Formats: sequence, C-alpha cells, structure tokens
Amino acid sequence: MTISKSELAKKPLIMQLLILMQHSINERQHDYLQKRLIWLAIAMHTSVMLMQHSTKQHTKNILMQFKQAQFSGSSRRTWIWRELPDLPQMTISVEYISTILNDLLEQKKSEKVKKDESDEKAKLSQIDKITTAYQNAHTLRKPRPERNKTLRKPRPKRKKPPKHIKIKAINLADNTSRLPLESTATSHNWKTTPSNDAWGNTRDDIEHSAIAIDLAFLEANTESHEGLTTSFEERIDHYEAPYVSYGEYPNPLIKSSIPLQTIDLSLQQNYMSQRNLALNSNTRLLSLAGYQALFAALNQDASTLPESETDKTCAGILLLSMITGLPAKSLLIPGYIGYSGIFNLEGKKYYIKHSLGITDRSTSQTLPEKGYENTFDTIKVPLPSWLIDDLLACELPLKEDFTAYLAALRSSLGLPYLSVNRIETALHVVLSRYTPNCHAHIADIICRTPASHAPAMYYNSHTSEALMAHYKSALGIFNSNSDFDLTYITPWHKYTVGSAFALKIETVCDIVNEMKYWTDQSSNDEEHFNRTSIFVWFVFCLLTGVRPNNGLGRMYDIDLDMGWLLINDKPVKKVKSDRLIPLCPTLIRHLTDYRAYLINYQAKHQGHHDISAIIDNIRLGNDEALLKLLYERAPTANTPILKDIKRGDAYHMTKHIIDANPYWTRHFVRTQLEKLGVSLSLINTVIGHEKARQEVLGRFSSSSKADIKRVASVFEQIAAQLGLSDITINHYPNSNHVGTSTVEVDHANK
Repeated sequence: MTISKSELAKKPLIMQLLILMQHSINERQHDYLQKRLIWLAIAMHTSVMLMQHSTKQHTKNILMQFKQAQFSGSSRRTWIWRELPDLPQMTISVEYISTILNDLLEQKKSEKVKKDESDEKAKLSQIDKITTAYQNAHTLRKPRPERNKTLRKPRPKRKKPPKHIKIKAINLADNTSRLPLESTATSHNWKTTPSNDAWGNTRDDIEHSAIAIDLAFLEANTESHEGLTTSFEERIDHYEAPYVSYGEYPNPLIKSSIPLQTIDLSLQQNYMSQRNLALNSNTRLLSLAGYQALFAALNQDASTLPESETDKTCAGILLLSMITGLPAKSLLIPGYIGYSGIFNLEGKKYYIKHSLGITDRSTSQTLPEKGYENTFDTIKVPLPSWLIDDLLACELPLKEDFTAYLAALRSSLGLPYLSVNRIETALHVVLSRYTPNCHAHIADIICRTPASHAPAMYYNSHTSEALMAHYKSALGIFNSNSDFDLTYITPWHKYTVGSAFALKIETVCDIVNEMKYWTDQSSNDEEHFNRTSIFVWFVFCLLTGVRPNNGLGRMYDIDLDMGWLLINDKPVKKVKSDRLIPLCPTLIRHLTDYRAYLINYQAKHQGHHDISAIIDNIRLGNDEALLKLLYERAPTANTPILKDIKRGDAYHMTKHIIDANPYWTRHFVRTQLEKLGVSLSLINTVIGHEKARQEVLGRFSSSSKADIKRVASVFEQIAAQLGLSDITINHYPNSNHVGTSTVEVDHANK
C-alpha cells in the first residue's frame, strides 16, 4: 500500500492514524514497532474521549502531533519515538501515561531554548499539545452532590433540534405583524406536523384547551418628513392597544374561559401580557403562598429522585419554565433546551439571552456615544447549570406522562387552579406584584414581553446589575419555603440597557443652551419669530413627553389656568385614546409668554390680516395650534402666513445643533420620569403606554386625577435641571426685535 501526503490528507484525522498503523505493520521496517502501535492507539482512544466533551481543538492536536511523528521524516517530529518508553500492556493506566507525558514535558521546559533553535521549540510545542489533550480527556469535572448523596453526571453534549424545526435568536422586535401567529415570521417558528410531533399543531394543548389565536393590531400611522426615517421604536409607539381575535373554539366547555388556558409557542409572552390585570381576585393567577408551595415542590422533585425518572424530568421542565417564563410546550420540543441560539454557555455558566431589537443610532453624527444613557439592548438571565445538564441528559416525557404529573401535583398541593399557564406566568407575576422596588415594566424586560404589548421597553434605561438584582430577588421570594441554591446568580459586567435614543440630562442641558443662544443670535424679526417658536416647541416636548408630531398644542386641549393638557397625539385617531398630562409651572409660564408674544407680534404687524386672524383664534382659545412658524407666500403676495410646526421643520432648523429625530425628546422624558421615582402606572398614563384594560382612569383603577396632577412637580424638577426655569421670552417694546433671553446668560463660555 502506497500512501501519499495528499491522499492521506483527504481522510478524517482519526482514520489517518489507523491507516498509518496498518502502514507500519506492512512495512515492518520501523524501529520500535510495538511501541509505536501502542502510542498511536492511545492517541486514537484519547481523541474519542475528547469528542465526548466537544473539545475539537484538543482532538485535532493529539491526532495531528502523532500523525506528524509517524509520517514525517524530520527529526523535529520523530524525536518523540525515542523519548516515549515502551508500555507493558499489563501496567498501562491513565495515571501512568499522564506521569510519563508530564515528565517529558517538564524535561523539555527545563532545557534552555535559544531564539534560533526552532527545532527545540517545535519539540516543546509537540509534547505540550499531546500532554494537554490527554489531561483534558481524562480529567473529570467536579461532580455536584445531590441531596441523596449521589454524584451528578458530567455535563452532557447538547442535542440538535430536528431539521424541520427552525430556531432563531430571541429578538422582541420581530413579532410586529398583523398576520396570524402561524404565518408570521416570529422569533421562533415551530412548523411541525402532527405525524412526527405529538405536541404539534393539533387543537389540543397540554391541558386540552389550546385555541388558534390571531394577534391583530391596527397599523401604526406615523408621519413622514423629508430627511427623517421612522424608527422601529416610533412605529411601536403608534400602535393602538392590541386586541385578540379567536378562530374556531376547540372545545365548547372552555368558551367562557378564553384566553385563560391559551399557550403561545414562541418565547414572546403574548399570553403573559393578556393576564396582567392588577386584581388580586384574578383566577388566572395563584396566590403568593401558592407560588411558593409550587416552587418548593418542583425544586424537590427536580433535584432529587422522585418515584420515577419521568416525574423528575417533568418537574425540571416546569421548574425551568417557572424561573424563566419560557413556554413549557417549547421546552418539550427536542433540541430546544440547550440550543445555542437561546441557551448560551459562558465559561461554566448557562444563561438565556434576548435582545430588545432597538434601532441602530449610528446615523446620528453630531452626538458622541457618551451623550446617551444606554450602550446595549441585550438582556441575560442566568440559569442553574445542574438543571440544564439534567434536562439535556434525560429523555423528554410523553404528553400523557406530563399531564399525569401535573394532575398529581395539582392534587398534592391542593391548588385546583394550577395549570401550565399559571406556572409560565409566575415569574412575571412575582416580579410585578411581590418583588420590592420592582414593577411590570421590569417584568416585561426580563420576561421578554413582545414589543407590541410593551412599547415602554424602548423608552427606558436600566443597568444590567439592577435587572439581575430584581430577578434574584424574585427567585428569593419563590424560594422562601425551599432550599434552591441561588449562588449561581452573580453580577454580569455592568452596562446600561434600554432606549438607543435616550440622552443624558447633561447632554440635553447643553442642547437647550445651544438653542437659546441660537435664538438670541437671530438677525431679523422673522428669524427671531421662527427660532423662538421652535425653541418653545422643544420646551413643550421636553416638559410633557408628548409624541412630537405635527400641530402640537391645540388651544382646545390646553388649560393654562388649571394646568392640564388633554392630548391624543397619534396622527390617525382610529381609537379614542385621549390622556391627561399635567403642566408644570415653568411650561405654563412659557406657553403664556409665547401667547403674549404672538399678540405683541400681531400689534406690530397689523397689516398682516391673515396672521392677525390666526392669532385672534389663539387668543380666544379656539381650535388652533398654539405654536406657529412664519412662511412666505407666493412671490406675488407681499405678506407671510402662519402655519403649524411640523416635526420636519423642527429637525431641519436645529440640525446643526442635534442631528437626530426630535422623537429623542420622548425617549428622554420617559427615562427621566422613571429615574425620578414616578410610579409606573402614572408614567404610562402621562406617556401613553398604558396596556389595554390597565388605564389609570379606567374602571379598574384606584388612581385619580390628583395623582396625575402631582407628576407636574416632577416635570418642574426636569425643567430646573435643564435650566428652563431661568429662561424668559422678551418682547423688546422699543424695537421689533423679539426673541428669548435668560436672566443670567454667560455667552463667553460658549
């Protein structure tokens, strides 16, 4: 048999060694034939051991080094045959071989190698790779003792999902279509057939109560402006409250309980957000004591060996669902647990990772990275490695076994309302209701509530450390009656998570100063008028958090005496969604001064009859937008006209100051309200992020208009931090020059 380098290289490495062993026997001319065959066999056996641990590099190293020693004629490769001893077959052991390799490695390390001695360096590298690979193959990981004193198995290899199942990374921004769930390109698309999946698209779910649902949302009607791109966050912010429509009922007996038992097959908790009503009598939820008893039972069954291995597996799946919010039906799909797109392994730690899917802000060139609140949009949730390892090593239960275990659990705990859905939503409930200093917004972020149900996720700022502290605190509440080990939850690298467009308070303060300086440097009356109007427009947005759309602040909706703003700031009002925003004293003063400023302009330009008529409507409180811009008429006309301010006008006129969509003002306000300690329900009320059936002024609410009114003091704090309390609008009675100035402005520092 003739072997060439090129032909040999076409074979897998382990087969190459086998061929070389046969070649040595056929040739019968090599020295130390018996020794070579034994060491080649050891190398092959070691490589097989390494394959169990998925350490491809070590596998390749040991095979390649022995292949080169056998095939090459160079002394820098074949030296090893002289140094390796004969191995009497009766005395071969892992410890004995490891000692031989270590001694040879230490010998090579002790020899002084000069810079130009490449052969000696090659020898050291060769024995080092062989020794390291051998030790990795035979060094066992430390087992984790169980309560019954048995040793835990080594971490098993991850399974691959079936070819017909497609899994993508978790991105909460994916599911925003009006299409039915079955046809939408969601983050996880489980297209299986009943013939090869016992849990497939049948009309019965685990508890015989699945229904086909169609999540439908009204289209996001946003305004377009030249030079401005509508971001994902803005589209989500303009969705109306989602509604759920149902197809054919699978079982008439559960018609009255829809959607109590509905299970969503994706990681996005559409089913969870429909169960988030703040009523303690809600039968969709368990009591706190019920959650704690359930957690203790699942932890006990999952970490020790109950009556059957199947019950242990069922308990482990439900426990994993309870501490992550992952749908149990997804966890029962082969290859789902441990899949690298969902379950990540960092060192010896497991975690699930998902991203908010925020828009890249790289298009903005005027602000440095340090001017923004947040740096990432990735959320990591740590997982107990022992639980993941156990579930990877076991066989998934059949539907009948899973249902039987759940029924037994329901009976033993005395919880007639216990269901898979109540287990899946447990983490969200405990985070939003029972965890100190936490609320539903944090729960939405950690539990992956989809964007269409939780747009507030894209208008916030939190540290990864704080999110994990809330998560650990929630599991601590679960664990009050159990001995679940929480030491695996350690702080991640500290970084801020949330809105890509939320600016820091210092950055916005600089922008305000730039704008007021720009206004004061106007060269004529018309320029002063427009710059003053744009400045007040930004002040209005910064002290209300309204959507910065066209025609803001109509006089019908502003009550400057009582300090209220009634607004419905979505361009196409298909659904009545007016809300109240309190006006702070600084904003009331700015709007009052601006109205007086318009009247003063009217007095100085009485020949502009069209402008005078519009200002009369504003003065009388008619249905007219307060904030205006001067536009020139056609060349044949001699007088200008007043028009409502559009967002595109504000952007283009201030582009030299901040080259960003004015929607940044809304991101800023929502983030600052949370930083200043405003309750979540009031933030959602003021910003317009209330979920369906959770409106503060709705029938289930215990809040009042007085509660909303108190938010005005927080807006006043923001005004003071931005220096807006010191700015006044002067009319300059001795001149046509009008504009803004400050009580104390030091332009020398500019």
